[in-house]
Amino acid sequence: MTKRLDLDKFPDSVYARELRDRRKHLRMAPELEAEYLDEHLRRVQPRVRTWTGIAALLGTGFTIAQVVTHATLNAIVLGHLLVILPTSITLAWLAWSKGRMRTYLRIAEPLAALLGAAVAFAVANSVASGNAEELASLTLLLIATFFFMGLQFRAAVIAGASILLSYAIAALMSDVTTPLLLKSVGLLGFAFALGATIGYEVEHSYRRRFLSHELMIELADRDGLTGLRNRRAFDEHLSRVWQQSMRSHARLAVLLIDIDYFKRYNDHYGHQAGDQALQQVSAVIAGFARRPLDIAARYGGEEFAIVAFDLADDAVTDIAKRLCEAVESLQIEHAGSACSPHVTISIGVGLAQPMINRSPAGLLQLADETLYDAKTAGRNGFVVHGQDSYEILETGAFNASDS
Repeated sequence: MTKRLDLDKFPDSVYARELRDRRKHLRMAPELEAEYLDEHLRRVQPRVRTWTGIAALLGTGFTIAQVVTHATLNAIVLGHLLVILPTSITLAWLAWSKGRMRTYLRIAEPLAALLGAAVAFAVANSVASGNAEELASLTLLLIATFFFMGLQFRAAVIAGASILLSYAIAALMSDVTTPLLLKSVGLLGFAFALGATIGYEVEHSYRRRFLSHELMIELADRDGLTGLRNRRAFDEHLSRVWQQSMRSHARLAVLLIDIDYFKRYNDHYGHQAGDQALQQVSAVIAGFARRPLDIAARYGGEEFAIVAFDLADDAVTDIAKRLCEAVESLQIEHAGSACSPHVTISIGVGLAQPMINRSPAGLLQLADETLYDAKTAGRNGFVVHGQDSYEILETGAFNASDS
């Protein structure tokens, strides 16, 4: 899907930006990384639960066997009792406990490396005692580290390297013969390299698939002509960010933007030229809403809207000023305009602190009334109304139309 899309046409999409700029990276912007981890955990949960359950049973069985076999608290038995048994049971408990998968991922990263090192130590001692076949269990653990434990690639590499290095050190300390040491380390090294290579490609593929899927969903919320979000997506986003603003006590600004004398433009130049002008203006508007909680949308016809999250009054004023200048600097000829020889815009800005007893509709109405004021003042400019105007606003009674 993404190969057929010009990702540069969606500068306000964080998903398109990641697909375009990150390429082979296995890390996204923080807000997207959190989204991806949630999706990742849902996807891997069945295999993680299966593997950790099996590993806990095996860890318990091997620990009991070691205690019975040795009957003394030697290094092998202590390793099973203090590391292998508790870590394998902890991982299984986290994976199977309801609502603890996110906790699992944080704790599994260090525990996987610790568990791998302990198992490698035990296997090396068994190999030194003539049980070379136990290398198979270590190879299986390496594979599981990359594909069954639900670890991210970097954590899997660290855990895998811990297994390989711990085995090599323990094998040297246990007087494993040189030919067997070289063969076993070579085998484990090959398994590690294979797991890392495939694991990298798998995670990279999943990450791109996640971004492509989210972009596809996002495209359904976009206006077909301009590429900006449509009215429905704007309303839903405003409702969400309104709640976020109340939680974080942040200010919220709504900019309603109208192309001046656009009906005259269509009448004079034709609707095809009008569509081209809408696309050019919308491309400029999109560049002013690139932060994660901001949004630019086609509000209807020749009207556009921007939601800006947590900006000071002077910053919002600066955006409105630069936006007016940027559109006029396109120098799109407009013979029918009464305020400029080129296409211009008028902007009404409503800026307020969301309150629990008010709704987003009030802030939208404030911006709408302010847009009316900007048009009344001669167009090709902007007007800002802030908290004072918002607090006395009577939602549902459009005051500007009566003035």
